[in-house]
Amino acid sequence: MKISQEITALFRKQIQRNGSLLRLLATGLVVLVIMLVLTGPSRFLSAKSISAMMLQMPELGILTLAVTFALFLGGIDLSVVSTANLSGIIAAMLAVQLSKNGMDSVGVVLLSYAAALAVGCVCGLLNGIVISRTGVPAMLATLGTMEVYKGIGLILTDGSAVTGLPSAYGFLGSASLGSIPLIMIIFVLAIIVAAVTMRRRRFGLEVYLLGTNEKAAEFSGIDHVKVTIKAFVCSGMLAAAAGIISSRVMTAKADYGSSYILQCLLVAILGGISPFGGFGNVAGILIAIVTLQMLSSGFNMLRFSSYQKLAVWGAILILVMVMNYLLEKMRERRNIKKNLRKTQCQN
Repeated sequence: MKISQEITALFRKQIQRNGSLLRLLATGLVVLVIMLVLTGPSRFLSAKSISAMMLQMPELGILTLAVTFALFLGGIDLSVVSTANLSGIIAAMLAVQLSKNGMDSVGVVLLSYAAALAVGCVCGLLNGIVISRTGVPAMLATLGTMEVYKGIGLILTDGSAVTGLPSAYGFLGSASLGSIPLIMIIFVLAIIVAAVTMRRRRFGLEVYLLGTNEKAAEFSGIDHVKVTIKAFVCSGMLAAAAGIISSRVMTAKADYGSSYILQCLLVAILGGISPFGGFGNVAGILIAIVTLQMLSSGFNMLRFSSYQKLAVWGAILILVMVMNYLLEKMRERRNIKKNLRKTQCQN
């Protein structure tokens, strides 16, 4: 009897601690059931369908991680898609040129991928400097750099796609470990590294504190300029990694994935990341991206157009934010009532 009571108490404690995560899991299960009913289990859970989902998730998932670093600071990075595209364009153009010069496949892949990551870091660095040094709100600063990076990409490509890439360049998109695509493994590892960084490393704790209360963070001796720049460099590097992953389509365009920023915000907020900064768990992003991918794949099977899907993403984003607001208000009321009861008992 005593053991069962201890297990029950432990289970209740875990629910209270990870309530948002459990709600997210429940949402994912509901979406899965709905899609199974609408499309049919044999079609939705076929090996081909699951493989397609695992190929599509990492790109959006890593872009969401890039957005998340800015959200933790209480801002937003609207330039991640443009950063990813610009990084992919420069890497693709370099790969085409190197292959024409007769460089071996390994050298082409390594140098082009390194160039993409370098471009992402530079883009993130510029974002961080503008935001931290000038005091311009992150949304406005990255709105401007979004257009700058997109414009540079259009200038470099004359508005057309970069093609003629060597087959080795699409290595990440085609490689797999058993039946699991390599890019899916990379995405999961990126989630783990980001979660450990935010929860176990000084930098992560500084980002949380800065996003929660900038004044308190400054009084604690945290250099907000340094932390902000590092956070946006991480965001830019992750965006570049997403640009590399998009190489699976063997082209690079300046306007690729124009709707991704909306989906990134939806995944992040659904995953429990606060849009006001300082709160959230990176692990929730993995569950959220799986849930959204199931919805997207189901919509494709049901022949939803891209415009219909875009409208649904916007509606879901508003719904999730409203639900989070209402749940937060309910939590505050419960805490107030609990504190009142404690005060009455003490009196």
